[in-house]
Amino acid sequence: MFQLSKEETKAVRNYLILPYLKKVLELDMRWITHSHMKLPRPYLELLRNVVSLAVQDLKQAKSILHSKGIRVYIENTKDEIVICTVYCRGYNQTYRYTSVQIRNQVERRIAAYFLADSRLQKRNSRSV
Repeated sequence: MFQLSKEETKAVRNYLILPYLKKVLELDMRWITHSHMKLPRPYLELLRNVVSLAVQDLKQAKSILHSKGIRVYIENTKDEIVICTVYCRGYNQTYRYTSVQIRNQVERRIAAYFLADSRLQKRNSRSV
C-alpha cells in the first residue's frame, strides 16, 4: 500500500475534477449565449475567466503528475460510477467516485472559483 503526498493527492483530484468543471462551464456559456438575457456579456466574460483559471490549474496538475511519475487512468462505467486508477512508485490504487460525488465536488470548486479565488478578483478589478 502506498500513500500519496498532499500535493500529489490534490493534483490527482484536479486531474479528475477540472475536465468536468470545464465541460459544465462551457455548457453554461452556450446556454447563456442562446438565451434571451439582456446583458449576457458580463456573465460570459466571468465564465471565460473561470474556465481559463481551471485550464491553468489542470495544466499545473498534469505537470505535477508527470514530474512525479504518476499515471492516472479514468474509466467511466455504466453504473454512474467513475473508476480512477493511480499508478505511482510501482504501486497502484483504485478510487471509485459516484456521479453525485463528482457533481458535488465540481459544484464546490465552481463556487470557490467564483467567490474565493483571488486571481479572478484581480482580473475583474477594472474601473468603469
